[in-house]
Amino acid sequence: MKTDHSGDVQAFVQTAEQAGGYVWVITLVDFADRQVKRSLVSDENYLTRAAAHDAGDARLKALATDV
Repeated sequence: MKTDHSGDVQAFVQTAEQAGGYVWVITLVDFADRQVKRSLVSDENYLTRAAAHDAGDARLKALATDV
C-alpha cells in the first residue's frame, strides 16, 4: 500500500508473519535510484495482519509529521 510519496521516493507499509503473529514493515524506496533507502520493522507482535497494518500506518503517519 502506498502511503506517502515525494517525487520518486515512496513509503510503503506491509505486514509479515513472525513468531506466530504479525509485524509491520515500513520501507522507503527511491524508484529513481532503484534502491531501498530504509526499512523499519516493529518490535511488537500483533495477533492479526490487520492490527499490524493499522499500527504500521499509524507509525508512518507519526514519522511523516516529525519531518
